[in-house]
Amino acid sequence: MKTTQYALLAASCAALLACGGNKNAAPATDPTPAPAPEQAAAQPAKISLDSAIDRYSYALGMDLGKAIANINVPLKVDVVMAAIMDEVDSARTVLMTDSASESALQSLLLLMQKKKEEDEKAAAKKALDEQAQFLAKNVLDSTVKVTTKGVQYKVIKEGTGITPKVSDKVQVHYVGALLDGTEFDNSVKRGEPLEFPVNAVIEGWQDLLQVMKEGMKVKAWIPSALAYGEAGVPPMIPANALLVFEVELLKVYAETPAVDTTAAPAAPAADAAKPAEAATPKAEESKPEAKPAKDAPKAKKK
Repeated sequence: MKTTQYALLAASCAALLACGGNKNAAPATDPTPAPAPEQAAAQPAKISLDSAIDRYSYALGMDLGKAIANINVPLKVDVVMAAIMDEVDSARTVLMTDSASESALQSLLLLMQKKKEEDEKAAAKKALDEQAQFLAKNVLDSTVKVTTKGVQYKVIKEGTGITPKVSDKVQVHYVGALLDGTEFDNSVKRGEPLEFPVNAVIEGWQDLLQVMKEGMKVKAWIPSALAYGEAGVPPMIPANALLVFEVELLKVYAETPAVDTTAAPAAPAADAAKPAEAATPKAEESKPEAKPAKDAPKAKKK
């Protein structure tokens, strides 16, 4: 958060106090015992939002409150409120110069950044530990299979079509979620399957698709090392996130169409004298009709 934002938020709170505050009110450090829970819960009822002044005053106070809530280092709210009153009330003395205030806020920003990095590092390690424990337990399920690279999957519906190669293109429906069940993508809800080259997606997907058959549906657990790793995809996918997918392989667009290997019946003896080219089907007739380029599925980014 920039220093100018703090200045704006401080001014916002000052406006709130100037419009509806009591300059003679006791400071936040007043040792008077706090009211009982039921009394404290009734306090907000005294605030009126009937007038425009009341509404924008309260809104400005909300802005300041949100800013304070997002600061991930220790703060003393009573000192914050005292500083606001020092600025608002001309009878009070401001304890810091503007330059000293700017310096203190710069120190706060650096401290917030350091704390944020520490928290992210701790969260990433925790996620890595949790996924290792989960995968070790999940693989004990006899219905769970494992690809050569370590993607775990369970077949929901068998397929009977061809298996895609890394050079092929596929059409799929899928639901993506984190280990805690938080959903981050869902082509089924969008009502539109996704088409893409197999080699255009994360490594875990490539590995998974190459053990599936057209028509197959699976539930898969993709380790973070085969997905987005330590970087993640903020804010949807955190660092070291194990991804849980339901994938249905709807269609395989093979780069090289499959050739029918069924042996053709032997030609009658009466045809043996015919020229070789007459007895052999033309190359164009032995292959499926090529789909016009304009009808080819367009690749979509995943």
